[in-house]
Amino acid sequence: MLRFLLILSISLNVYSVDKLNENVLNELSNMIMSDSATQALIVSHNGNIVLEQYGEGYLETDFVTSQSIAKAFYAVLFGVAIEKGLLKNLDQPISDYLPEWKNDKRGEITIRNLLEMKSGLYRSESWNEEMFLSSNNLNFALNVELVNEPGKVFEYNNVNTALLGPVIEQIFDDSPHEVLKKEILAPLEITEYGLWKDHSLNDITFHGIDLTPLDFVKFGQLYAQKGLWEGQQLINKTFMEQSMQPISEGPGELYGMHTSIRKMSEERRLLVKEGFNGQYLFVIPEENLVAVKFTKYLHNRENGYVISLGPMDYLLWLPFSWLKAIGEAFAGDGESDPELNDGSINMPATMSVKDKFNCPNTTTDKCPPVQRMQDLVFGLTDLNSNQE
Repeated sequence: MLRFLLILSISLNVYSVDKLNENVLNELSNMIMSDSATQALIVSHNGNIVLEQYGEGYLETDFVTSQSIAKAFYAVLFGVAIEKGLLKNLDQPISDYLPEWKNDKRGEITIRNLLEMKSGLYRSESWNEEMFLSSNNLNFALNVELVNEPGKVFEYNNVNTALLGPVIEQIFDDSPHEVLKKEILAPLEITEYGLWKDHSLNDITFHGIDLTPLDFVKFGQLYAQKGLWEGQQLINKTFMEQSMQPISEGPGELYGMHTSIRKMSEERRLLVKEGFNGQYLFVIPEENLVAVKFTKYLHNRENGYVISLGPMDYLLWLPFSWLKAIGEAFAGDGESDPELNDGSINMPATMSVKDKFNCPNTTTDKCPPVQRMQDLVFGLTDLNSNQE
């Protein structure tokens, strides 16, 4: 039977709830798992899994996809470079690493500008999603025009993270994927993964990491521990602390370095890594709390991790709005079995799954389901909250 024809069941494993609000935890569970689009919900507190749930037909070994959560994985590699002495500071101009921009005004953009989403590079109405459907993502990024002075205007832009890729390659003398595997995944003992490349075989850095939900929890734990893992400082502590501080203000959020801060009090803050169509990683560092929520994923691992749009590969010259509409039509209604996918269309997408926590064409602060979910996660460590 097709996975998406199965009736969702909640498999709840509660181990030990240490100083968490059980009422809020139950409400969060009921809210997320009542949505048939949910594949996984996990909450970890003080390094212990206190809640672990999967949609029917899914196991803990099944991959989910990061979408834009991947951005944070590649951003922290600059903290790794600082810790290893490979990078002096974040204020180096990227012209030091991009020979294409040596004599270009864009070469004055710094690594910090990219990490803070203040590059000044043009962002389309679709946040440069056109890059995803381009035959060469890196060439697309290198041809985006400068429209604002670097460091002045905060604007979430996929191109910023795409440009981190070649800089990582220059600093470490290795591809972004290989650096990520060596410096982050291996120490976290993550041995099963899918790292996506574009049509031209460039390593993608602005989306496209497939892991198990539990492995995403491990990455969240790195933030809770400020880059420390089993006694080893993998990521520079000062870098991690800076990345989690509110630097800029955007619609419905404060923003650090590739980190969104969605809620704050005097005692704690809610860090959020969010990916397209309902992928979430939450961290409350002051309470050593990590939570993840992912929607169902349809990709067949046997098809590999190079993006192919099948028949659409020959239509990439069409306007982006047309390509997006065609892609959504090909994606269908989410009832497909990944095992039946012949691989002609191969992408890390859950776009066919319309979950309850998805408000298209709006910002987080104007999406009540997302606000409610964030309130509940933030309330998990508030023992006096009833969250009525």
